[in-house]
Amino acid sequence: MKFYKICFLSLFISLNLFSKQENINFYNSSNIIQMLDKLDVFGKVLYIAAHPDDENTRLITYLANEKKYETAYLSMTRGGGGQNFIGTHLKENLGLIRTQELLKAREIDGGIQFFTSAVDFGYSKGPVESLDFWDEEKMLHDFVWIIRKFRPDILITRFNQTPGITHGHHTASAILAQKAFNMSGDPDVFPDQLKHVKPWKPQRIFWNTSSRFFNLDKYDKDKMLKVDVGIYNNLLGKSYNEIASESRSMHKSQAFGALRRRGSEIELFVHTQGKIAKDDMMEGIDTSWERVRPHDRLKELIKQSKDSFDIRKPHLITSYLAGIYRELNRITDRHWREIKKKEIKNLIKVSTGLFFESLSDIEIAAPGDNIKINFEAINRSPVDIKLKKIVLLDKEILINQSLTNNQFFRKEIPFIVPDDSKISEKYWLVNKPSFGTYSIDDLKDLGAPDNSSDFTSKFYFEIEGQEVVYSSSLQNKTNNPTKGDDYKTFSVGNPIYINPKNDLELFVNSNKKEIEIDVIAGKDNYTANISLDVPEGIKYSPEFHAVSFDKNGEKKTFKFEIDLSGAKETNYDIKYKATDNKNSYYRGIEVISYDHIPLQTRFPESSVSIKKFNLDFKSKKIAYLMGPGDLVPQSLGLVGYQVDLLKNEQINLETLREYDALIFGVRAFNVDKSLTQLKSQIMSYIENGGNVILQYNTSSRWNNLDLNSFLPHNLNISRNRVSEENAPVKILNPKHPALNIPNKITLKDFDGWVQERGLYFPNEWSENYETLITSNDKGEEPNDGGILISKIGKGHFIYTSYSWFRQLPAGVPGAYKLFSNLLSLGKK
Repeated sequence: MKFYKICFLSLFISLNLFSKQENINFYNSSNIIQMLDKLDVFGKVLYIAAHPDDENTRLITYLANEKKYETAYLSMTRGGGGQNFIGTHLKENLGLIRTQELLKAREIDGGIQFFTSAVDFGYSKGPVESLDFWDEEKMLHDFVWIIRKFRPDILITRFNQTPGITHGHHTASAILAQKAFNMSGDPDVFPDQLKHVKPWKPQRIFWNTSSRFFNLDKYDKDKMLKVDVGIYNNLLGKSYNEIASESRSMHKSQAFGALRRRGSEIELFVHTQGKIAKDDMMEGIDTSWERVRPHDRLKELIKQSKDSFDIRKPHLITSYLAGIYRELNRITDRHWREIKKKEIKNLIKVSTGLFFESLSDIEIAAPGDNIKINFEAINRSPVDIKLKKIVLLDKEILINQSLTNNQFFRKEIPFIVPDDSKISEKYWLVNKPSFGTYSIDDLKDLGAPDNSSDFTSKFYFEIEGQEVVYSSSLQNKTNNPTKGDDYKTFSVGNPIYINPKNDLELFVNSNKKEIEIDVIAGKDNYTANISLDVPEGIKYSPEFHAVSFDKNGEKKTFKFEIDLSGAKETNYDIKYKATDNKNSYYRGIEVISYDHIPLQTRFPESSVSIKKFNLDFKSKKIAYLMGPGDLVPQSLGLVGYQVDLLKNEQINLETLREYDALIFGVRAFNVDKSLTQLKSQIMSYIENGGNVILQYNTSSRWNNLDLNSFLPHNLNISRNRVSEENAPVKILNPKHPALNIPNKITLKDFDGWVQERGLYFPNEWSENYETLITSNDKGEEPNDGGILISKIGKGHFIYTSYSWFRQLPAGVPGAYKLFSNLLSLGKK
């Protein structure tokens, strides 16, 4: 077992060891008071759940800011199995978005963020499936490692171990936490970890429950620990539940914006293991300096720094802080010594207005590239501060310059990116995941929310006679016309990138197809040959494309014709590669940009999945009205449909006459309730021969959704779902045209589905609807309402809860056949 790095993010203490994104925090004297108070606190809490958004932000905010404990949230997954309310990114890219949303939430509420290596595989109805999918032993290894490294005094789970009352991932997280609680202190458990950490046993574990989510009739509320987290903080000017609402609202991809709440809020805690606490969760745990046996001089300096603090002249305490930093070296508890030294370093930085950064002239460079780096620093106080040197990798830049009050320092140097620099793909996405977990090359990365920066500058300052070393990740900064400072993490890329036009290529009714790629230069004056690595039986032409670029960023498009005539299988993966006179490169470049999180640059493998099948369709031209976002339009385009994205204002009878069918995107009515006003136009379209497909909407998250005011006949949406992608399907209406024309649908067409069958199935509907198929998870009642069809005039209205938004982008042949039949109803 190798050493794991753990990421510490705090509202008040900048311990950002692993995230490449540098957070520029601005502080005031109220923050310094909070930070000085935190110096006296030594407690640690680890909150545990399954997904981004599962955490109790009210409690995290209270513990981190009122109690000033080191408070971390361990999210088992990164949330890639969910749905995206703000865009079309799914799977690993959605997990990346939700990771960054969690980091933004922790910046607000003051928490710390961890992850395990578990892949979010979507909704699960029980913990057994979840633990089997992830490999329980591997997950326990992750849990024990993070507990040993973080060394929490108490654990808190969001869920309990009772199966069947919530998401299976939720229950599994509680089961793992309870087991890891007993394992982490045992030196015979995962002994390979002990090369780097010591066994650590938390004192107790609680279940943070709530009558809003759980039936607590069986529990004695008098024995529950109760904590009021709705306290108002005069220094911050906000209550903790207000801050928590702001933190919660960072989960934008899940549409979890939260109204600010104020006033008393009681959190309930059920003791599950360890020493019982009657009045305080840290009862019996020393959270003071006495925990590390401080000497008198250290205690005296801390007292003097607090007594001498002047909110108008915070720099006056710098000499005491420098003394504390020096005296901390005498503390024998290495773990807490390093935490408190980082707190003091940040206090020195804040009280003097010290600012520094290292900036690259470009955002992405390839190994061997020449770049320019600007080192900048400024001391905004009368304190005597000297910048002695700056060290970046093995390059030492001697400075030896005093930083005069408010006088800006800048030094530019040339820098060559080392030839052995690794590409900056996210560490958990470098390799394809194993069955249930991310495949991580270097175990020391495990647990961290983001990549560590390989390009971190160390600034050596002399402050009040004491050497203090700070780190600064290399970044690129430009002036954005709409927001000013625009920081982007410096990344190591390749000299060339290959971006397939599509991650999936469907060979429909043919063995041959041209597929396109965009080739992008990663440096100036570069030439290479572009070719394919293909499995046996696949031919392609031409043999290669020779490409030459003059400028970095230049893009050219090429085509290869793929021939599957000699292929024996129907599914293949092929890789693109670019070869120069030294190396071959297999990666593309992808930018994920949302306003509420830092820009994310990925370097995914340049590959494409190929699937071959036959498909008939009678409709051709489709109108699509998007909900929050899905990839159904692009997927239909891959098999030959013409799909036009329309806006609400374009939906009228005259426009719709041009189309064979109109499709509403997933959750369209959840996003825009005004769509119900289109009913008369759409019903006229159906009566005149049009087909309308309405994909699923959710039943409860958005209040007052009166979907029946739009539907031709009433139905009731439940929360029923079929989460097992291989759940058996039964055909109810075998003679219906939707199961026969133009494609004959059999039970084999439900093989190979991904993640789930469907979700939010109607459980009641008008007799005017016909049903086609039924499906259910093991031990549950059938869901007959997954496809409901009503013939109206010459056309058809279809409501469907099957997850086409997952199946079509995954290239599931049977899903295409059935969906094509729905679009083709009544067409000649």
